[in-house]
Amino acid sequence: MKKIILIVISLGLVATLSACGTTGIQNEALLKQPLTGGHSRVKIIRSEQFLASGRGARVKIDGKEVADIGNGAGAILDVPAGPHNVSVDVWDHPNVFNLRIEAKPGTMYTLLVKPRENAVMAGAVLGVAGMLVEAAANENGGLFQVEVVSEQRIG
Repeated sequence: MKKIILIVISLGLVATLSACGTTGIQNEALLKQPLTGGHSRVKIIRSEQFLASGRGARVKIDGKEVADIGNGAGAILDVPAGPHNVSVDVWDHPNVFNLRIEAKPGTMYTLLVKPRENAVMAGAVLGVAGMLVEAAANENGGLFQVEVVSEQRIG
């Protein structure tokens, strides 16, 4: 019996630690490089706060995972100019937050990823049932949200 309890605790700890996301800024060297023709730069920053701090925010652009961002971390990448769908989620939440941006060439967009308080509280208070109810009530939901906080011409 003690062995089973130890295994369950160990698996829970591994799952918790593996969901943390990256720290620091991924691809920070891009900030010192010029943009190539017809591209935009996207800087994704995650707010540093206690709420959902142990969870990594998975960021996808046009369905392709580009980052798994931990608390206070970020990522920088170049994308072709044009329309893009930015989505943020976590592997165990039934909903996703989507943002559509129209990226202009030579422009850097700073996106802020932060926890959605309603989703965090629903999961914390009611567990899986709370997450399911919250997800059903919000078409654009999930544990995190993303918004454009700045748009700056750089090239």
